[in-house]
Amino acid sequence: MTTSLQGAITAEACKLIRRHERYAQLLAEETERRRRRTTENVSALQVMRPAYWDLTPAFDPYLVRARKKAISHSVRNRLSARTYTPVPPVCYSVPKKDGGERLVAVFPVADNAVSQYYFRSLLRKNHPRLSSRSYAYREDLTVHDAIQYIQAEFGTRQRLFIAEYDFRDYFNSISHDYLFQVLDEQRYLITQREMHVIKSFLAAPEPQAMLDYSITASPRTRGVPQGTSISLFLANVAAAPLDRALERLGVGFVRYADDTLIWSDDYGRICEAVDWLHETSRAIGSEVNLAKSEGVRLLVRPGARAELASTTQVNFVGHKITLRTVEMRDTAVRKVKERLRELLFFNLLDAPLAGHLNSRQLGRVDRDYYVFILQARRYLYGDLSEKGLRRLRAKGSPLRRFKGLMAFYPLIDDTQVLADLDSWLASQAWLTLRRRAEILRKQGFTTLPPPHGLSLNDLIKYRRKSKTTGGEIDMRLPSFRRIANVVSQASRLHGPNIVGQGGQPYSY
Repeated sequence: MTTSLQGAITAEACKLIRRHERYAQLLAEETERRRRRTTENVSALQVMRPAYWDLTPAFDPYLVRARKKAISHSVRNRLSARTYTPVPPVCYSVPKKDGGERLVAVFPVADNAVSQYYFRSLLRKNHPRLSSRSYAYREDLTVHDAIQYIQAEFGTRQRLFIAEYDFRDYFNSISHDYLFQVLDEQRYLITQREMHVIKSFLAAPEPQAMLDYSITASPRTRGVPQGTSISLFLANVAAAPLDRALERLGVGFVRYADDTLIWSDDYGRICEAVDWLHETSRAIGSEVNLAKSEGVRLLVRPGARAELASTTQVNFVGHKITLRTVEMRDTAVRKVKERLRELLFFNLLDAPLAGHLNSRQLGRVDRDYYVFILQARRYLYGDLSEKGLRRLRAKGSPLRRFKGLMAFYPLIDDTQVLADLDSWLASQAWLTLRRRAEILRKQGFTTLPPPHGLSLNDLIKYRRKSKTTGGEIDMRLPSFRRIANVVSQASRLHGPNIVGQGGQPYSY
């Protein structure tokens, strides 16, 4: 175990270090872009060291990496003596775009490694005890499997009774007594050491704000701690009795953590399923979130008449699903548009509006527009260039993991939504260029380089030869449809879980 535990601690520390150094690199690149863009003096963007790293050495990944042998030896001894307890987690707030705040809980590096180590062990041994319709936090199933299952179930139906539910504050509400009862009754394979680790993390105090941080905080009495892997296993365990009840009823369902979608041809059966859901929520200790739960409705095809409360779509983990199609969820589309608008504004309008655009950016081409193209392409395509994408499209997709936004959506099959997004992006880029030109002409820039002055159609496919290198400057607008076609083709060839990826799809 020594090597495995030390390896897990080292891997966790190195992951955090790589993340921090990548963040520092991105800030340096952005500083350089801003300096090229403006005539003003631009201070370097400061790399902010996470404040909680200084609360105790246990949070600092650089120190943990340097002391990995001693730390792993200490942790191993405490695990053997059943005296292991994780250091209390800290929390910090991240502003939400809607004006609120989201609290992020963080455990120390070694404790995160211990949690991940035992999470994998517990998950590997207990796959058969988890429902095949539970898709969250697993190594064998992903959200793409859930979407495929829904597609197969919905594809031949004309109408279905559906119920969409999730729980309120699920992780923080789970009853410990209920959790131990489920672990015992369903005979999960757990060693004494693993049970000790589970109990130790369940007793970990609530995350504390940095100003109030104390390593002697009181243990929690309910809920599973967020921010650590072992809680993901326990969250699935808590909902496992609901999965079994739904399977016995014979209704169709998929569950992703506390997000549950149920369907049936039989109204009585789906009502019984909802009763089971409410009963299980009371046993778990987490109320059904009625504000986000639509209840029982009739799912029909667009344009169909229905005698009951009906809908033509359901939402599930970033996807909008109808009886015939899978699309990006409306909220996802809004977030994507918002990010692309930000890229357009900061590259093309920010410096001109402030009146200090560097004229060197307006050489043989508008360099700021070219930077926007590169950033938008990376956002949608990941590490693929336009040339590389078209090569894959023409010759077929090799076995590879795609990156970028559309890697989260390998199963989208509604091309009209993607065509609308392509049209929207082209019009936004053209209108922003026109606005940029208006501002710059008022400031005395009478002659503007390409792609200024191009028509919308010419802007979409614009590229030119570089007089300096002789190579091509590819300024074609990236396309949602093109990348979606390639990812979909690769998905059909290799499987969506192989080529696609989960995670947060909207961040740059």
